[in-house]
Amino acid sequence: MEKQKIAILGGTGALGTGLALRWIKAGYSVIIGSRDSQKATAAANHLQEKWGVKAAQATDNVSAAEAGDIVVLTVPFAHQRSTLNSVQTQLKGKILIDVTVALAPPKVARVQLPPEGSAGIIAQNLLGEEVNVDLFAE
Repeated sequence: MEKQKIAILGGTGALGTGLALRWIKAGYSVIIGSRDSQKATAAANHLQEKWGVKAAQATDNVSAAEAGDIVVLTVPFAHQRSTLNSVQTQLKGKILIDVTVALAPPKVARVQLPPEGSAGIIAQNLLGEEVNVDLFAE
């Protein structure tokens, strides 16, 4: 049985590349997405140069969300809504693992719960029932 493709949106930061590294080593096909496809390519190149692992694809977030079977959101809370709005169509019928934690400047050392209750509730409300939102944090 072929393993599902995992797309990591905002996959150029420490969390995204860390998850990518481990999933690639476990034999998964990983797609690194970013608002800037050049940043995605740079992150994929870094993984290959430093760790000897190769991402299946490096692209923009919309293309990554379209290509992934499972999609992981690893953007800061400040970019959660805009990123989800940009990929809403591509996420229909898929599993979204949202690792967003509601940290807002200037007190990023402390979780500041939004009026909705959590970043996960924001994601599910925004995407509706057509997307299975699973939370990694909160």
